[in-house]
Amino acid sequence: MTERSISPAPLDIKISLPTPGAIRIHSTALFADPETPDCRRFLGRVFRATELTGAKLNGAEHPAADLYFDPRHHSAREVLALVAASLTTQEPVPADYKFQGDGRPGTELAAVAPAMTARDRHGVVHYHRYGNHVTGWQITHDKVGSLKLKNPVLYRKNVYCQAIERELMSILGVDRYKTHALKCSVQIEYDPRRLTRNQLIEILDEALANAERQEELDKLDLDLTICTGSLVLAGATTLAAPALLPAAAALFAYTTIPSFQGAYEVLFKEKRLGVDVLDAIVVLGCLGTLQILPGAVLAWCLSFGRMLVKKTEDNSKKMLLSAFGKQPRFVWLYKDGVEIEVSLDKIQQGDLVVVHTGDAVPVDGHIVEGMAMIDQHALTGESTPAEKGVGDRVFASTILVAGKIFVSVEKAGSETASAKISQILNDTAGYKLTSQNKGERLADTAVVPTLALGSLAYAVMGPFGAVAVLNSDLGTGIRMAAPLAMLSTLALCAQKGILVKDGRALELMNEVDTVLFDKTGTLTRERPEVGRITTANGHTAKDILRYAAAAERKFHHPIALAILHKAEEESIDLPPTDETQYKVGYGISVGIEGHTIRVGSRRYMEMEGLAIPPEVEAVLDEVHRNGDTMVMVGVDDQLGGALELQAAIRPEVRDIVKGLRERGVKHLAIISGDHEAPTKKLAEELGMDRYFAQVLPADKADYVEKLQQEGKKVCFVGDGINDSIALKKANVSISLRGATSIATDTAHIVFMEQGLGKLCELRDIARELDKNIARSWGMIVAPNVACILGVFTMGFGIGASVLTNNVAALGALANGVWPMRKVAHLEAERRHQLELELKRAGYDPEAKPAVEVVAEA
Repeated sequence: MTERSISPAPLDIKISLPTPGAIRIHSTALFADPETPDCRRFLGRVFRATELTGAKLNGAEHPAADLYFDPRHHSAREVLALVAASLTTQEPVPADYKFQGDGRPGTELAAVAPAMTARDRHGVVHYHRYGNHVTGWQITHDKVGSLKLKNPVLYRKNVYCQAIERELMSILGVDRYKTHALKCSVQIEYDPRRLTRNQLIEILDEALANAERQEELDKLDLDLTICTGSLVLAGATTLAAPALLPAAAALFAYTTIPSFQGAYEVLFKEKRLGVDVLDAIVVLGCLGTLQILPGAVLAWCLSFGRMLVKKTEDNSKKMLLSAFGKQPRFVWLYKDGVEIEVSLDKIQQGDLVVVHTGDAVPVDGHIVEGMAMIDQHALTGESTPAEKGVGDRVFASTILVAGKIFVSVEKAGSETASAKISQILNDTAGYKLTSQNKGERLADTAVVPTLALGSLAYAVMGPFGAVAVLNSDLGTGIRMAAPLAMLSTLALCAQKGILVKDGRALELMNEVDTVLFDKTGTLTRERPEVGRITTANGHTAKDILRYAAAAERKFHHPIALAILHKAEEESIDLPPTDETQYKVGYGISVGIEGHTIRVGSRRYMEMEGLAIPPEVEAVLDEVHRNGDTMVMVGVDDQLGGALELQAAIRPEVRDIVKGLRERGVKHLAIISGDHEAPTKKLAEELGMDRYFAQVLPADKADYVEKLQQEGKKVCFVGDGINDSIALKKANVSISLRGATSIATDTAHIVFMEQGLGKLCELRDIARELDKNIARSWGMIVAPNVACILGVFTMGFGIGASVLTNNVAALGALANGVWPMRKVAHLEAERRHQLELELKRAGYDPEAKPAVEVVAEA
């Protein structure tokens, strides 16, 4: 080992070369506390040398820093010279510096993450360098779209893992993620078109820096490990070493503490006889009869079930939050004529952000410059991209298909419609089950009969027979299998764009026999469609539609869009308008091809002095009786004609009605605030059993209650507008409004794609959930009933009872997670599609990283 001092040196510095590829700098003043500004400024300077690949700071006990480089490409002398230059430079450095350069090596100070984000449990700080970013994260696996990292700061600190997950769950471009506190690792699958590797590292560093500090290590969850040890010890005691019986019994008793805690909760707090009580009695019976091996098997199976339920619940939650609530993490801020990429949390109301082709809109706001085609499918359910121009509103998480726009920020970050989905899922715990789910109800129904049979067995065969019968309970397995099925199904719904805010709604959906549809916005679209065109004074239908569409082309309200859509269907080329004559008041007045064209209501035409011809008057009365409207079109000083606007039935409605009938829904009805005639006409056209017309929004809940009083189980399907009371009253309520109203909707279930297309699929999913729970119940009931019969007739003992009961329970658990296979299949399809898109875009998902990844020894 060699040493070299630097002179002149402002600090107590010694330099040594402990190993090839390492330079050790000793300095109490610099490195006793890696958090000090002096230390951070030193690191910022020294890492300007691109030859350095990492560093290790040992802390107060050994105040030194080891700087690492690749000895295959650089000599120690060369790197020492760079280090010396960085130490002696008098260049002023801001205390709160951060890399803001153009990415070229050496142009700016390196961005060094805070020491607390890189410190291991022994106080040693480990830094790794990627480009100009110096971080505590070590990349252990890197390919396009997939990244695995390690950081010792995570060791047994779930607070940090949870902070990272909260950050990743809402970031657009992050598809899947997994943290592991014991392995100190984070695994991320992402879309490289939206996020770079270095941006992900920056996100992780910020999540750690902003997390609540955790000084103490988490207690190790050794429940399953101890239960496994208990099982091994009990087996050894039974088969080879009886002298170990006291130790085996004591360890077995320790593993059953959760069962006794559950029994106490059920008996004294919930005041009911639950399956936990049976488990506690069986444990006491096993201890009393010294049947330690069967008891240890029972304890292991219970522990395994608890672990599986917790893991499935965590995965279900992540999938829900990954499916909804995504938003961009970095945005382009337009300031002083320059576009600057900044973190989303730096954006404030009134800022101007730029969105380019292929980007996600990062905020809710309105366009102040530019025009674009925007895919709003994930947020509003629109199947085709919408054209947006100056003055139009845009929403976070929608995708810019073509164009470039400047957006004035109205809401950003946690205030956007997209971000509120994550809040709903966290605040209302949409991924959790109700306190009394179907599995628990089934389990509890078996408690009293099992206790009665156990008492009979005790009277006939003594304590061994009683314990054997009590252990053959029907509740333990279903109590865990049913939640697994529910959680797996919730994840499946999320993958299919169905947000379930109350898990119990899925159980009830299969029992629904009546579906009540709100008419406007549910069975019909918000945008009407053009029906017949009535002409007068020698004009043709094509002329009237052409004039009306040209006059309305600047507008985006539903009537204008309906007229423009009809003109597009008819392939009509719109003439230019004379802007000098363009007037908007009670209607539109515009010059077109030398004519004065007026478009508006009958009242507007009368105000302008245009008479309504008899042929138009007759049609007007008929249209009014049907509940539709007419848009008048005046040409010069005469009425040229009128366009009928009628409610546009959603194209999927007829198939949905047929599908619901096939799935056992016996009663279908419409409720509407519209007039009797149009409501009745729609009901007859769709083959509904019933309709309720001219119903005020506040009265809709009364009709829901009326159907329920008739003994029906009602699913109310509305668009969420003024339906909150009815949504709350129904057995199951479904909103079609999508993510834009997620925070205010009171519906149990929200379809993220506006439309009824998911309704039959939801019924199928609910039916499959019911079948899954019934199948698990059958898998548990049959062998356990056979075992109880065997106890009374063939002398089956506790061992046979434990084996039968727990094999049946494990089979039911496997059945409970079966829906996850579908989730995994959908996820694999999504990932395959992403890889194909990446290849088309010029990315190679199997490519090696630009920076070589070396696993830590």
